[in-house]
Amino acid sequence: MIFHRLCRIFLNQRSLFALWATVTAVTAHSNPLPERFTRPDNAVEVLTGFNPNKTDFMQKLGLHFGGWVAFGYTHNFDSSDNFNTPTDWIAFRNDRVLLNQINLFLERAVDTEGGHWDLGGRVDVMYGSDSPFTQAFGLEISDEGKQKWIGDTDKSHNLNKLALPQFYLEVYAPVLNGITAKFGHFYPITGYYALPAPARFFYTPTYTVQFGEPFSHTGALFSMPLVDNLSITVGAVNGWDNFSANIDDAWNFIGGLNWDNGIEGNGATSVTLTAIHGTPELKEDTTRSHYSIVLDHYVTDQFHFVLQHDHGWDSIENVNDDPHWYGIIGHLFYDINDMLAIGTRMEWFRDEGGIRTQEAGIRAISTGKSTNYYAMTFGLNVMPTNWFKIRPEIRYDWAENSNPFDEGSQDDQLMFSVDAVINLF
Repeated sequence: MIFHRLCRIFLNQRSLFALWATVTAVTAHSNPLPERFTRPDNAVEVLTGFNPNKTDFMQKLGLHFGGWVAFGYTHNFDSSDNFNTPTDWIAFRNDRVLLNQINLFLERAVDTEGGHWDLGGRVDVMYGSDSPFTQAFGLEISDEGKQKWIGDTDKSHNLNKLALPQFYLEVYAPVLNGITAKFGHFYPITGYYALPAPARFFYTPTYTVQFGEPFSHTGALFSMPLVDNLSITVGAVNGWDNFSANIDDAWNFIGGLNWDNGIEGNGATSVTLTAIHGTPELKEDTTRSHYSIVLDHYVTDQFHFVLQHDHGWDSIENVNDDPHWYGIIGHLFYDINDMLAIGTRMEWFRDEGGIRTQEAGIRAISTGKSTNYYAMTFGLNVMPTNWFKIRPEIRYDWAENSNPFDEGSQDDQLMFSVDAVINLF
């Protein structure tokens, strides 16, 4: 079935694949660009010759001002409307260019090597179609689920919203083996897929991160090396995607362990375990538990794989059959040269009882149906300069025991997506 569909798309979209193949061939066999084309590493300095981070003021204070712009396009070969349900995040609109992220940040990284106390922090401001998925209850969204900020109301048909996905203070204390503390609002430590656009390989998200993981936390995290190559993180956060303490006993335990073998490149291996337990979002009668395990191994300097497993479950008062969800994701990456990398991803996500997709408000998914979701993705990262990246990908999704695609009429879909990321500063 998959082979037949790919052949049909290939025959009907020859120009699309011809362009993709041309880019791949030219980039793979050409020499790396001269240094004058790859430096500096941000678009503003290339266009203006000015870099604010090189001023005496910024360097004396140890500040870094950064940002990026990310925009993308998706064509769904099996959609009869404007949406790519159940891919309802990042690449959720069909045949429409999305301004995914305009993200600006100001950061002062703490010095963890100097053996002295140090203070830092970071503030991010994001605007775009990705922003609603980083918003938190009590900050950008009211407890009733309505937009709070002026000019960003429910009556607006603009897909682009404003968010403050991160603002936190960071302190390094030279006690024990060195403790780094973070206080404020920040991205989760769970899983592998990164929410900031420049930090990930694929444009489209996995089901596991979309339906099974938090997008933000508010609270405190403490990290410290235990022994060589082993570190621990523990903290308390105000649930999933929740900013204000709007319910009793809202605090969740969060923690993780990270181990690596101390090797860089060929043979490098790391394992990360993270977990969270407590009351999620606005549900006073629910206790949620979730863990994630990520294994990253470099077979060679150029080839590495990442394997991830997540499992989450809700314990609800007066409910015998607690909902739960779990997923397995495998990634393979190969760096052809400094300008071109290829990758593939395969995922299985199980939504027991259909609770997670139902709570996310996904259209065309029957409520209360346990469903297996599968996805295969193949993509490229084309990097002609250090400040510009193009990421085309082809993705095939299918489901068992449900018809979640094309307004509930199909059990599979095929999509082509491409996005670009420009490093501004």
